[in-house]
Amino acid sequence: MSLRIEKVNDKKSLKQFVRFPWKIYKNDPYWVPPIISQDLKFLNKSKGVFFASGEADYFLAFRDNEPVGRISAQVNFQYEKFHDSDTGFFGFFECINDQETADALFAAARDWLLAKKKSKMVGPMNFTIYDICGVLYKGFDSSPVILLAYNPDYYNALLTGGGFHKSIDWYAFMVNRDVKIKPSFYRIKDRIIRSNDLEMRTIDMKRLDREIKYIGEIFSDAWMENWGHVPLTDSQIRQLASELKPVVVPELTFLAFIKEKCVGFSLTIKDANPAIKKANGRLLPFGLVKILLELKNIKRLRTIAMGVLKEYRHRGIDIAFYVNTIEQGRKLKYEESECSIIVETNSRMIGALEDLQAKRYKTYRIYEKNLI
Repeated sequence: MSLRIEKVNDKKSLKQFVRFPWKIYKNDPYWVPPIISQDLKFLNKSKGVFFASGEADYFLAFRDNEPVGRISAQVNFQYEKFHDSDTGFFGFFECINDQETADALFAAARDWLLAKKKSKMVGPMNFTIYDICGVLYKGFDSSPVILLAYNPDYYNALLTGGGFHKSIDWYAFMVNRDVKIKPSFYRIKDRIIRSNDLEMRTIDMKRLDREIKYIGEIFSDAWMENWGHVPLTDSQIRQLASELKPVVVPELTFLAFIKEKCVGFSLTIKDANPAIKKANGRLLPFGLVKILLELKNIKRLRTIAMGVLKEYRHRGIDIAFYVNTIEQGRKLKYEESECSIIVETNSRMIGALEDLQAKRYKTYRIYEKNLI
């Protein structure tokens, strides 16, 4: 059977690119279908927020006119401002369990990046580190939470078979409502409130623009030393706020202030994936109704981001966030919260979660490969 690679170059092939995952996951009970209309907008080069600071092309693999895989290749100008100009990226990787097909897709992305004068390929990232990124490496026995990757376990073999090696791992921890908070955590929280004039309040959804500004400023500072961090653009922050607004749990999203200066935040959202799954990729005619009805029954959360300004770290503000989230989450009858994703080099956060007896139950891996 003949194998060929085609670049996506019109609306028809873009729809084919977006709908291809249904072929891979049609019998997988853990897969959560993306919303087709959202993906089409996200990938649209004239509408997607990524394209204000990057370039990309998409490729489909065919055998005898049947699609058997897909991949993107992209460059991120924001990344190049803060890191290097030698690295390019690939993403949106989906493929049948066939090394020849995977290698042909990797070659298409490689050739595109070489034409952009890149010497290293990193991914998968859809498109950036703050979008869905990595492949699931451990923890295939449950569905992913909202905005995290899921894939067949053979993807890792396809990547290593294609010459890629580990770049970095990221972890997901699950905190159960019955977790026992150490007395030392309460003492730390009480001490920082007394000694730092710390005020901690929940997010004000009526003044969301102001709150997002606080969060964006802290995010850019607090993540600066994280692997691959690239500050979000204003348009990316607005897009993220728009996407998260329907699932944010205001009672569990905290801002910390010292002398009226916002110094930290913790953002917790509902894991909307069980609701999104019921829509099977479509909001109309009934998908949106199914999502809204199912959201009322969600009992799992995701603490998606937590950050403290560098000069205020090591004071225990993060511990206060953990304590407040767990205590208030119990009152609201939530069963568990995933804290994710946490880069493997973030020993402080990993240590705090281990002290809470959180279970590290999923690992996501980003791969890299030298092109020259």
